[in-house]
Amino acid sequence: MIRIIGAGAVGTTLAALAVAAGREPVSLQVRARDRAAFAAIDTLRVERRRGALVVPRPALREDRDLDGVDYLLVAVKHAQLDAAIDALPAPPPSCTVVSALNGLSALRRLRERLPQTRVVPMTVMFNAQRLGPLHTELTTSAQLVIGSDDRRLRRAFAAPGVRVRSGHGEAAAWGKLLINLANAICALTHATFRDLLTQRALRDVYVAVLDEAVGILDATRTPYDLPLPLPYRLYRAMLAGNTQLPWHFARLRNGLGDGAYPSMVADVEQGRPTEADTLNGEIARLAQAHGLRAPLNAALVARVQAMHGRKPPPYVAAQTLREQLCG
Repeated sequence: MIRIIGAGAVGTTLAALAVAAGREPVSLQVRARDRAAFAAIDTLRVERRRGALVVPRPALREDRDLDGVDYLLVAVKHAQLDAAIDALPAPPPSCTVVSALNGLSALRRLRERLPQTRVVPMTVMFNAQRLGPLHTELTTSAQLVIGSDDRRLRRAFAAPGVRVRSGHGEAAAWGKLLINLANAICALTHATFRDLLTQRALRDVYVAVLDEAVGILDATRTPYDLPLPLPYRLYRAMLAGNTQLPWHFARLRNGLGDGAYPSMVADVEQGRPTEADTLNGEIARLAQAHGLRAPLNAALVARVQAMHGRKPPPYVAAQTLREQLCG
């Protein structure tokens, strides 16, 4: 049985994929205040470019009893993680905890707080937006990388049209983090993925931020697997070039639509805390721990955090951001 904690964009989408795969019973942990609204909805609905995925709503659970739960999937926001862990009983020995949060800090926190429990990373290689209770939209194709050789866990989410594969420990999570370093750039400039990959100023900033991060990973011998069929040097060459190849590549490989944007853009727009510190901040902390510096990533964290709670947000023009960060 799979229990999912977190019914936001990622948690709802993963629940729908597991129900569609049909290989494991699925239940969704809900807060008491949400139960009535969720119980009134009979289905999970995920909008996709090739047609909506609509599946029966899984069982709703308010209690924290984990008896019979084989996989506990955590898909809450980073700010809610400690509260979610505090509310859990000790998972039984047969239960694997799966972290579906971006970055590495949540995985480490779960392992620290649950030292007797097997905790594995699930790197979510898709972009989802919450449209309403139990209703999301996938703005990319659906891909998952699970940092384990657990075949049963992989098959549990292998719904039609979903690519699920095993990764090498934390390397996939680091690779996804590298791509997600762009989220702060989009949040600061209110940009879509298309803007990021077609506008020269935004691409220049992205290349500089990636170069800094990859340099830190290489210097600290931290392995990473980019979620791309390309080595970094070729991906960088595409970004630094004068063609529209990066955007066409992203549309073809990831199914990105013209209006797709990182969730951090919506967080800033609505005055919510963001994941900038768990993404760009992870690079800055890794650098500091080894006596190195990552000023660009540190600056992005500081700038995004300065926008928290400010409505309307003080967005910056792409060219201005390039001048400020890259000179």
